[in-house]
Amino acid sequence: MAENLRTEYGFRLNAPGYITPTEAKAWFEDLRAKVAIKRGRPFGLMVDIRGQKANPPETQEIIKQAMGWLRQNGMVRSAVVLDSTVARLMMVRMAKQSGVYEWERYIDASKDTDWEHKAIDWITNATEPSKEEDAAA
Repeated sequence: MAENLRTEYGFRLNAPGYITPTEAKAWFEDLRAKVAIKRGRPFGLMVDIRGQKANPPETQEIIKQAMGWLRQNGMVRSAVVLDSTVARLMMVRMAKQSGVYEWERYIDASKDTDWEHKAIDWITNATEPSKEEDAAA
């Protein structure tokens, strides 16, 4: 089950494993309630999907809706931490479809042990995590 945590920079979403459409709906409702407290003030988001399995199309649709909604409701930058090429391709596709690609960066934790520092540095300071990663996209 995905969980949403408040952080100094905004929010951290932990979503390992397989997420059913019902779980995705509950996650998005919880996230909406937490983001509403910010009343439109800017925030960053770290999305930790290490270990995530391919989700059903209905779940992906809810995630896409959430991505666009987050951007419209104050998300300035997001960093997606993953550990597979398949997850990266899925997230890039959804980010482009939802319009958040420009503000999102992808860090492969299986190749970068400093992933958390790089993710937070992108979110808080707009420091590009890795030119090599960008070139591979």
